[in-house]
Amino acid sequence: MFIRFSCEQCNNELEVPATGEGKKAKCPACSHIMQIPEKTHGGNASKSDSRRSQGLEIENHDSPNHSDSNHSDSEKPRIGKSLPGMPGGMDDRTLATLAHASGVIGMFSVGFLGFLGPALIYGVFGEKSPFVRAQAKEALNFQISLFLLSLIMLVAVFFTCGFGAPVLLVVPSMQLIFGIIAPLQVWSGQSYQYPMTLRLIK
Repeated sequence: MFIRFSCEQCNNELEVPATGEGKKAKCPACSHIMQIPEKTHGGNASKSDSRRSQGLEIENHDSPNHSDSNHSDSEKPRIGKSLPGMPGGMDDRTLATLAHASGVIGMFSVGFLGFLGPALIYGVFGEKSPFVRAQAKEALNFQISLFLLSLIMLVAVFFTCGFGAPVLLVVPSMQLIFGIIAPLQVWSGQSYQYPMTLRLIK
């Protein structure tokens, strides 16, 4: 059996096993800690239900000896709230994933202007979901950082009369590597934070 409820802060739809009833849990989208309500939906869980829910991270905050071993019945978080006005019926997880993946898409279409994709998602859909807003902003800051790094490297190549040209491969490599890691983690329902990023958009 499962307990289905919404986050008190960001209204994301969440689902946990019935064994989490009464415990505290942290929303994977906004990190808000709340108490899991009493179950309101009965019935036996099918295999498809188990695959679909992937649960919510349940935390036993009341115990002073809390450790990772207390998470034996915890599962990966589940995010996927469908919001009004989303294109094609996409949910917030899909849009957040697209915000991160748009950097790689932009690399093969508009070159160094990979920040256009996350900027569009941040501006148009950011107000509809805290999760989309946070992840689009993180992706946008990363793309801006790569853009600035590209300009610095172009200047370096110019002043070295072309001998520093190999450094231009750094940005596409970072774009490709993190353009795979970030979307995969966000698609699994986790938030993602890029390393070595200038967070100019607050």
